[in-house]
Amino acid sequence: MNRPDVNELLKPLKPFQRRTVEHAFHRLFIAEDSTARFLVADEVGLGKTLVARGIIARTIDHLWDEVERIDIIYICSNASIARANLHKLLVSGAGGQAFPLATRLTMLATELAPRAGGPGIADNKLNFVSFTPGTSFNMGRSGGQRREREALFHLLAPCLPQRRTALMNLLQGGIARKDDWRWGLNNNTIALDPLIAERFHTAFRESVELRQELHELFDTWFRYYRREWPNEARWRRNAAIAKLRRLLAGVCVEALEPDLIILDEFQRFKTLLETREGYRDPAADLARDLFRARDPAGNRVRTLLLSATPYKLYTTDAEIGNDDHYEDFLATTRFLLDGNEGRVEEVRHRLSRFGEALKGTAAGEADQTETITATKGAVEASLRAIMARTERVGASEERDAMVVERHPPSTLTSQDVRQYLAADALFRAVGDRDPMALWKSAPYLAHFMRGYKFNDRLKETLEWSPNAVSEVLREHASAFLSAEALHEWSELDPANAKLRSMVRDLLDAGLWQLLWIPPTLPYWPLEGPFKGKENITKTLLFSAWNVVPDVVSAVLSYEAERRMVGGRIKSYQDPAKQQGPLLKLTQSATGKPSSHRLLLLLMPCLPLADLAHPLEAPPRQDYRAWVRKRVEALLADPRLPNPGSGEVDDRWEWAAPLVLDPTLYTFLQTWRDGGFSAQENETEPQRGQRIFNEHIDDLLGLDPCQLGRRPPGLADLLTEVALGSPAILTLRALRASSGVGDDTRRRLATELAEAFWSLFNQPAVISMIRRLASETDAPRDQAHFWRLVLRYCRDGNLQAVL
Repeated sequence: MNRPDVNELLKPLKPFQRRTVEHAFHRLFIAEDSTARFLVADEVGLGKTLVARGIIARTIDHLWDEVERIDIIYICSNASIARANLHKLLVSGAGGQAFPLATRLTMLATELAPRAGGPGIADNKLNFVSFTPGTSFNMGRSGGQRREREALFHLLAPCLPQRRTALMNLLQGGIARKDDWRWGLNNNTIALDPLIAERFHTAFRESVELRQELHELFDTWFRYYRREWPNEARWRRNAAIAKLRRLLAGVCVEALEPDLIILDEFQRFKTLLETREGYRDPAADLARDLFRARDPAGNRVRTLLLSATPYKLYTTDAEIGNDDHYEDFLATTRFLLDGNEGRVEEVRHRLSRFGEALKGTAAGEADQTETITATKGAVEASLRAIMARTERVGASEERDAMVVERHPPSTLTSQDVRQYLAADALFRAVGDRDPMALWKSAPYLAHFMRGYKFNDRLKETLEWSPNAVSEVLREHASAFLSAEALHEWSELDPANAKLRSMVRDLLDAGLWQLLWIPPTLPYWPLEGPFKGKENITKTLLFSAWNVVPDVVSAVLSYEAERRMVGGRIKSYQDPAKQQGPLLKLTQSATGKPSSHRLLLLLMPCLPLADLAHPLEAPPRQDYRAWVRKRVEALLADPRLPNPGSGEVDDRWEWAAPLVLDPTLYTFLQTWRDGGFSAQENETEPQRGQRIFNEHIDDLLGLDPCQLGRRPPGLADLLTEVALGSPAILTLRALRASSGVGDDTRRRLATELAEAFWSLFNQPAVISMIRRLASETDAPRDQAHFWRLVLRYCRDGNLQAVL
């Protein structure tokens, strides 16, 4: 790839973002007193990701001629965020593409290795690699993923040639099918980076205790295969695998030569940043090795931290008791200063002097203006060297902070006031402070204050003076939640002006009718409950109080579920006992399978997916009419049976996918026989395995030549299947992914289709779908629940969502 054009990449940034990029880059790479670590703490909504991309661009340009390979490491709290943000950070040059990879630290053993028919990331000029703390650093006692254990097997097998079978048994973990596991190890080749493999072998030979532990496990438990392992064997096996994963991760850290590490929203995994001896756990030790890595020239890796809330802000004693905002600030500063206690103490001293000057002025001492100015400047000089923050418009001299502020109307009601009076009485009864600040943000405080000092004081008061609490509950009964009222699905008053505004904007707008957020670019016009909600998107809520997310999620989810139920389920308690699943394979009175049409939601028929794709319809043509024509063309194939007389054969309705796609036979046989059951922690799907197998046997035993006359509505039904079956829609979504074979597409399509099968079997979802259908003029022959599911998926553009 060619060298990226930095000026072109920075051009979209606003002036305040450009200033942050230049200052952060200078402090990371140019400044003589650089600590090689810097924090960008811009307020929410000011584009920290864009700033990070600008810093990446400057880093690449700076290192382009100095190093053979540039590696950017992105660490965030979970894999979903990593996949979403990695491409936003991607910087490419003309004529080439950077290599983005979201993986686990241990998997670098394979990712760094050359690929068959192409290079590995070690051969690329520029790589973007993403890790998550939970999977890459915090090994715990987890056995990890199957592919990690496969890599461990191929790394360990040369070191344990006489214990190959025992090693297979131990590393099988929770995989159910022994033959599938062993076949994969013996027949699937895995590329391993030679340097990592050599270092791992050396580290394993030097780990005497670990080798002894493995041999003891082999001799005690895993010499022979068992269908079920005792609890002790499973526990010790997982602990040993976790140690092997840690050993491999440590070797991979040594082999990795990062040039820039980005820690996004690092406050979610702040334990990894601990620098003090005696305070770290093994995960922090592994992370520290990464943060202190050096390139071949001996240069320290630069680390960029991103967070709008990098440390706990000032709190009162009503907040969670184990949070100390000042110590949290110092811990963040200590990491940014690479554990240099002298510089940390300098920051502490300058803050202390600044605080004393402010207190002196407040106490009426002589003019402290010069002292305040000098001490303030000293604090700013210390902090500006390691961090930068841009506030919203009001705090920006250039007033260019990219924010439009909404002021939704809020109305205070008598119930809101009762909430404050009740909270105030209860706080006073337990000896706590005025709850005004908390009351402004959330109602029903007494029910959601877990983790707060208030909760501890409440427990103490209930133990020593329960009457004080009882009296408050009696006097303010209407301000507390009633279990009896909730069990009867009684409407829940938001009891808070801000929360009431959220109910109005989200639930009253009909968001409770949607099982997924409408696509930004729908493939066809939204219909049904999705119509008119094209502009609905996610809502982000920020609060300084930990109680707020609990209250908001509880109140909104309860009220949404209450509206979904619509009186069809009498009690909040045990809804599954009151409304059983409707997507359920059943038998007739004689014991024969009787619900074959439900399989249309699960059948991965390739012709319906690929040859009746609505996106291939000509512009301005009705998508449904075009898909129907494609279905008619498929059914018109002269090789298919099409009797012109005789009785109508309703079997066409559930056999059509297999008739249209004969290659499904082999897939269905494998599916029926459990050939896709190698996933760990597998549970039997809701469809029922035995009855499912009997339905599949009916399909496989059907002779298409024996089918009678086609039902008159067959083309219409298959059109609905092509537009609404989760299995068909997933097949289409995977067609765009290069390198995904048809069998893999089918397997993944059925897995996702079963997930939607479970979703539509939830009691509240069933009630909502049937309620929506009763409010429309759907034909009676389309009132079967499985057809309502097809229509809901079609109306909601599930195809575009996938």
